[in-house]
Amino acid sequence: MQAITLNLNTHTEPTSGNNLLGAEIHLSLYPFIRYVEARVEVEKTAKVNFYKYILEQFEKFPELRRPIAADQAAKYAPLFELIHTSLSPILNDEQNQCWAIGTPLTGLFHYGTDAFYSVFMEPNRCNLKHDLTLPPKKEMEAELLSSFYNLVMEKYYNFSLTNTQSSIHSIIDPETHLLKYYRLDVDTRFLDISTEAKLPEYNLKDVKDDIKDERNILKILTKLIPPQLFKIEGISIVSLTDVTAEYILESVKNLIIAHNESRKAEHSEAINVALKALVGTDQADFGMLPYLQLNKKLMINEHSGFKSIVVQLARERELDEKEVHRLIEDYLKQPRTLIFPEITKEEQENYPLLQLLGEEGIKSYALFPLYYNAKLVGCLEFYTRERKVFNGHTLTKIERAFPLLAQLFHNIITDFNNEIQDIITDKFTALQPAIQWRFNEAAYHYMQSGARERNLPVESIFFRDVYPFYGAIDIRNSSIQRNAAIRKDLTLQFELLDKTLRKIGKTVALCDHDLPQSDCIWDYRQVDELSDREILKTEDYLQRQIPAALRQLSAEHPQLKGVVSEYFLQSGPESKIFDNRERYEKSMQMINLAVTRHLDEFNAELQAIYPNYFEKFRTDGVEFDIYLGQSIAPDVPFRDELLGAFRLRQLRVLAEIAQTTNNLGPYFSLPLETTQLIFVYDKPIDVSFRIDEQRFDVEGSYNIRYQMVKKRIDKAHIKNTTERLTQPGKIAIVYFNHSEAQEYMRYIKKLQKQNLLGEEVERLEIEELQGVEGLKALRVSVNLNNSMK
Repeated sequence: MQAITLNLNTHTEPTSGNNLLGAEIHLSLYPFIRYVEARVEVEKTAKVNFYKYILEQFEKFPELRRPIAADQAAKYAPLFELIHTSLSPILNDEQNQCWAIGTPLTGLFHYGTDAFYSVFMEPNRCNLKHDLTLPPKKEMEAELLSSFYNLVMEKYYNFSLTNTQSSIHSIIDPETHLLKYYRLDVDTRFLDISTEAKLPEYNLKDVKDDIKDERNILKILTKLIPPQLFKIEGISIVSLTDVTAEYILESVKNLIIAHNESRKAEHSEAINVALKALVGTDQADFGMLPYLQLNKKLMINEHSGFKSIVVQLARERELDEKEVHRLIEDYLKQPRTLIFPEITKEEQENYPLLQLLGEEGIKSYALFPLYYNAKLVGCLEFYTRERKVFNGHTLTKIERAFPLLAQLFHNIITDFNNEIQDIITDKFTALQPAIQWRFNEAAYHYMQSGARERNLPVESIFFRDVYPFYGAIDIRNSSIQRNAAIRKDLTLQFELLDKTLRKIGKTVALCDHDLPQSDCIWDYRQVDELSDREILKTEDYLQRQIPAALRQLSAEHPQLKGVVSEYFLQSGPESKIFDNRERYEKSMQMINLAVTRHLDEFNAELQAIYPNYFEKFRTDGVEFDIYLGQSIAPDVPFRDELLGAFRLRQLRVLAEIAQTTNNLGPYFSLPLETTQLIFVYDKPIDVSFRIDEQRFDVEGSYNIRYQMVKKRIDKAHIKNTTERLTQPGKIAIVYFNHSEAQEYMRYIKKLQKQNLLGEEVERLEIEELQGVEGLKALRVSVNLNNSMK
């Protein structure tokens, strides 16, 4: 312990009585005496004897009821030691405790531990360290004012400007030249603050808006409640705690929050410096390699801002990059911690890349795999050119940063993948212009609210009270047609396989476990009777299992190579055994291409009338959803007449599609026909964007009825018959209410006058569907002989 007057406020003289605040401030032990006296009255344990002893010692100095001059403080060192003993745990090691007694709110200290003075003063000398950097006058004044008004507000207004009396301060360590961070805790129990002036009355509600702005609050308080009105007497108990490790980890955490900038290499050096401070030496260096993958291959992405010393040296020495990648990939297959306290020649032979480090003068090296949620996200390198700083102590310290670095690497990987995805989205797919504005708003809110930093979900995106339009163009009996084509091709392949096996049987004797004998293979003439499931199993057998068995036979019996090669040639992708499937696929693609072209033109036409959400999706045919309403385009006035305009155009485009697909018939490799369907729903619904499926869906239990009907009407039958509602060359219009039928009859008559629709209009009732009843339909024929659009 030392009784040395230390003035950290170099802007005032320690004995002048001046201070930066302007308040009347005195060093006094009397508040401490009163505090101990109060404790004696209530204490019930053996501590009371110690408290009485303290009071006995203080009573030897009756002048302590008055303030003490700063230059007289040293004579009371024994009493200061008693204060230290009473406030510190009895078994504390004083050598590691930075503790001091000072005059309140002045930066002036009179007594403290050796550890406290060693932070600020030269060893064995009574002056400040020559390289000690203290805060400038304005900063010191602001900090003292903040502490002062915190005391005033707590005593007179019952609220605090800050949540704690602690603050963090940094000092450059002269040995490592790195910043060390200390938490400054101030115990203000033993000081009195008083005033003879009548203070203004304030209610917290009245001033809450003003005190939110930390930049102005001190100026405001200085004018409203000047420090000169107050007198402060007592002592401040100050303790310093080395929080370098905690603060460094917090700074790394802050860099993780700003990892977008880190990807531009703006923060990688800051992280490196932080890690040096964490291990306590500037002789250490770090390499960081996030595990970025593209198409399942490792990418050394320099734009991430993080580099590996091994990769960097390999490139500088112009080593084969493929070989370097191979070595890294081998390590990543079996990631493990590698520690080389001393890089020897023997280790350089076992690990070729270590030779690069030895040539660079690196004496020690360690490689740590980092995991996020049990998944490898990258590696951390720790290396030094000074062998002595590479020890178990530094290795243990660096492990504390592993979780944060793993989080950072995970973020970098996520950003890398998102950047790739953004480019794909930008170049190949995009949000529709009509609703882009809403996603922009959501993204802005996400950033402004701080939800992104806290990894909270993005706000839900809704469009309320929109009118739905649904249409479907289906290929008639598409599943039957497809399976028929598959069956025909399988028959051809069975015939080829039968012929091949007979040839093989003439050359070598086949065992039961090789392939089926030619006289007991499948009865392919009955293949048409197989179920769809059996066809899939048979196709798998022919395409996967048989080729593997034939290759095995060819390897065991070289004389079969010609026969087997001929089989593969005649059963390959370009062979005739795929002809029927290709004819079906080409015909279906022609239909879908024509339908898509019509719908794209239809969409452009609708967008020009009023912004709307238009989505088409492929099944065996093409389905499309349209959502129209004020919420999609808030700035464009919505009129009810738009509903009629959209419905008329929807009916017209389906008639044109029916004409087009019919006129394409002569060009089909396999004859196919289309059916057309419209579902009318005149009530507005709510839709929301489903992030998991990246699409819009109806919202709310009542609106789900609309979705149920959509999914079930395409296979519906006419009531009390086996006839399908949808038929080639016709448009089926499904509805619930008679008013909807009347409205569509007006549109049908308009298109009949344009010779798009035929004169025949059927009014039908639809069979009861699961969970849906009361559906009706209009079915109108299309004039297919009209010229193709």
